[in-house]
Amino acid sequence: MDMVLVKNANRMMTTATLMDDGIELAFADGVKGLMPYAEVPEIKTREAISGLELPNPYEMVLQTAGGESVEIPWDFARHYCDASYQPTVEAMAALGKKTIGERVRRFRESAGLTQAALARAANIGRATLVRLENGEQSPRFKTLKAVAEALGVDAPELLVEPEFRSR
Repeated sequence: MDMVLVKNANRMMTTATLMDDGIELAFADGVKGLMPYAEVPEIKTREAISGLELPNPYEMVLQTAGGESVEIPWDFARHYCDASYQPTVEAMAALGKKTIGERVRRFRESAGLTQAALARAANIGRATLVRLENGEQSPRFKTLKAVAEALGVDAPELLVEPEFRSR
């Protein structure tokens, strides 16, 4: 008999267990894997975690020893548990970088600015702007905000196409 899974089973975390070297996760489609503690910037080690919960299938919440909550979405966790999912995540990240870069270039050219002029106005290096426009680098929020201000736009305009922005 063929097995049928619930729709989006690949997105549903069913168990999470704190292990010595990471968090062991299982998904509803049967995929299991280990997400290393070191990959969660706020955590880094097992000792930094005081609690763990799965409030819903799409999110894991870690409680830190310092009393903070760290939310881990299913796709971040899946990336570490499923080698076949990693190229998808990497492709999505690359597309995002490329899209932001194209928007920055479009706004810069519309404003009649050279890369050097925009970099100077945003107080960033021209090489940083070149990498950003070419989709080779994800900007830090501070950089994105500085570029947006230098272009005379709000940062969300560089991130989201007009038709998708809330009105």
